[in-house]
Amino acid sequence: LFPSPVDAGHRAVIFDRFRGVQDVVVGEGTHFLIPWVQKPIIFDCRSRPRNIPVITGSKDLQNVNITLRILFRPVTAQLPRIFTSIGEDYDERVLPSITTEILKSVVVSAP
Repeated sequence: LFPSPVDAGHRAVIFDRFRGVQDVVVGEGTHFLIPWVQKPIIFDCRSRPRNIPVITGSKDLQNVNITLRILFRPVTAQLPRIFTSIGEDYDERVLPSITTEILKSVVVSAP
C-alpha cells in the first residue's frame, strides 16, 4: 500500500485494473492504494473560469465577435461517469460546442 494525497478542492476517481473505474468518489486527504493495481485520477472541483470567443453572423449579415466567460465545475457525484464517458479533458470537449450554439442563438434572437 502507498499513500495517495488528494488536495483541497480536488476529488479522485479510482481506476482498478481488475474492476475498472470504481463508483466511489474519494475526497480530500490521504488514501491508500494498491501499487500497480489501483491508480487515482484526480479532478479539480473548484469553480474555474474559461473564455470562449465566437464569431457569428447577425440578422443583417454582419460578423459579430463575442467572448463568453464561463465559470464551471464538475458535479462531484458524477465524476466516475464523466471520466468513463468523456475523459479527463471534459471541459475542452464539452464547453466550446455548448457555448458556441448558445451564443449563436442569442445573437440571432437579439432585436
